[in-house]
Amino acid sequence: MQDINEMNVEQLESLKKKADLLIVSKKEQSIADAYEEVIAIATSVGLSIEQLLDYGVQKRKTGLRKPVAPRYRNPENPIETWTGRGKKPRWLVAQLTQGATLNDFLI
Repeated sequence: MQDINEMNVEQLESLKKKADLLIVSKKEQSIADAYEEVIAIATSVGLSIEQLLDYGVQKRKTGLRKPVAPRYRNPENPIETWTGRGKKPRWLVAQLTQGATLNDFLI
């Protein structure tokens, strides 16, 4: 094989086109191989691909957390609430800094 440093522009362009076509072909083959593997996995557990994908969707949905009712309310602005999960809201941090306790804001 010829060293690419010794190739002229036409030869390099030709090589680039061949490489691009080969990359596309190999990507398509990888996708086809993955598809065949998925079919084999689904078949091995007695499911169709659609059933396997539906299972994945249902599994993902059940992993979501359910909404939690707020436990704390800002007395200065009753619209502002906090469930007690995650980062404390600014209004609560400001009040706690001034000496209030969480119990002061319980709903």
